[in-house]
Amino acid sequence: MTNQEFNAAFKPFLDYFPTTEMTKEKINIYYLALSDLSKEQLGSAFISMVKNRVYKNFPQVAEIRQYATNTTESELEDRIVLARQIMKNAIVRYGYYSSVEFEDKGIHAAIDALDGWQKVCSMSADELEKFLTFEFPKIYKAYSRNNYQVTKSYIGYHDAMNGVPNINIISFKNMGKSLGNVNNRIQSLNFVNLKQNSLLEDKDREIKKLKDVIENKNLKK
Repeated sequence: MTNQEFNAAFKPFLDYFPTTEMTKEKINIYYLALSDLSKEQLGSAFISMVKNRVYKNFPQVAEIRQYATNTTESELEDRIVLARQIMKNAIVRYGYYSSVEFEDKGIHAAIDALDGWQKVCSMSADELEKFLTFEFPKIYKAYSRNNYQVTKSYIGYHDAMNGVPNINIISFKNMGKSLGNVNNRIQSLNFVNLKQNSLLEDKDREIKKLKDVIENKNLKK
């Protein structure tokens, strides 16, 4: 972002959060600390702060950066909820054998911390739930705020054996469809179980009727 672009994008902050302590030197410090952002990000940060920020004082650089990069505490908590669900869903849908790449690279940071996708899929349900509850949020927040390098994609067992990667791209957009597939599978299994239980109940009733008939015949004799 050029100095001219910054001045245009920063002016609404000066108008909306008036302060008598702002000097040209301070504005230059803000520019140096925020110049790696785009003017669109800075503009988006201003709109978001007007809508959501409750404090009237002039925002510090760190706070503006959080709003500009969607890394405020509340935004991260919302993203963590979705990211955990996407990761759990991918384990069910694709598992150990398939290759995957998540659009949200915060999930990659968590997978890397566990030494890869195949290791993640090999965890017990209790181990995974414990990790997702306690460690996942810390790793996700650290990645979101520092944007360090993570593995681009993860090769499943089948693709590793075949030598031909077939990467499944997993994003927020296809999350609903994927969850629907899993839910449909679960509902189908539940329907089968209900049907089997119903058949067993019918057989029990038939057996009881036969017993009653036999007992009545014996009584008549």
